[in-house]
Amino acid sequence: MDATDSTKGWVRDQFQRSASGYRDSAIHSRGQDLQWIGEEVARSSTPLLALDIATGTGHTAFVLSGFCHRVVGLDLTPGMLKVAAEEAEKRGLQNLTWSLADAEDIPFPDRLFDVATCRIAPHHFPRPDRVFSEIHRVLVSRGRLILVDNTAPDDPDSDRILNEVERLRDPSHHRVYPVDEWTRLLQSAGFSAISHVRSWETPVRWKEWMDRARTPDESRKKAMDLLSRSPVPVRKTLGFDPSEDDPVLILRKSMWICRK
Repeated sequence: MDATDSTKGWVRDQFQRSASGYRDSAIHSRGQDLQWIGEEVARSSTPLLALDIATGTGHTAFVLSGFCHRVVGLDLTPGMLKVAAEEAEKRGLQNLTWSLADAEDIPFPDRLFDVATCRIAPHHFPRPDRVFSEIHRVLVSRGRLILVDNTAPDDPDSDRILNEVERLRDPSHHRVYPVDEWTRLLQSAGFSAISHVRSWETPVRWKEWMDRARTPDESRKKAMDLLSRSPVPVRKTLGFDPSEDDPVLILRKSMWICRK
C-alpha cells in the first residue's frame, strides 16, 4: 500500500467513525455557502444533471436537488452515504442517487454532468489535481464546477502550523493551500475560466472542532501545545488565544466558479 492509499484509508476510516457528527455540524449543514451554491446553480434555466463530489452526509446534494433534475452524490465512505440516504428519505427527496466511489476515478462517462460541486473536501484529497481533472472530464462543454474549501494564510509559518494542527486533529487531512495555489491546481486541470468569487472566515471553538473529529486526547494536547508555542504573529493570524478556556481558531474559506 503506497502513501496515497494509506491517506485514502485514513479518510474512509475517519469519516466512517464520525458521519453523524458531520450530519449535525453547523459548518457543514447550515453554512451560508450552501445558499450561495444554490444561487449559482439557479442561474441556469434548463434542467441540470449535477454531481456532488465528496458529498459526505449530503448537505450540498440536498441543496442541488431543489434546482436540478437529478443529483448524484459521490463519496468514498459507506457510512457517510448511508447517513445521506437516510436523511434524503426523511426529507422526501426523490431525485438523488448515491455513488460509492473514489473521486480520482469517477465512474461516469465523459461530458455527462452540467454542474459539479465539491464543498469543504479537497483538503482531504492526496492528489487534488487528479480529482479536478476527473471533474473536468465528466462535465459538459461550458459546464461548471462550484468549489468551496478551506484556505491557508499566505504567510508560510501560519500555513505550515495550521496544516500541522489540522493533521493532528484529523489524520485524514492532507493539505490546505493558499488561494493562489488552489487556483493554480484548477488551472492545471484544464478549466478555462476560473473566478475566485468569495472569501470569508469561520471561527470555530476548539472543543467542538476537536470533538467533531473525535480527536484523541494526546493529539489534542500536541495541537494545543503547537499553537501555544507558535510565534505571536501566527497566533494572531489564526485568531488563537491560548489563555482562553475554549480558544477560537479562525478557518478561512473561499469559493470558486470554474467553467470547462
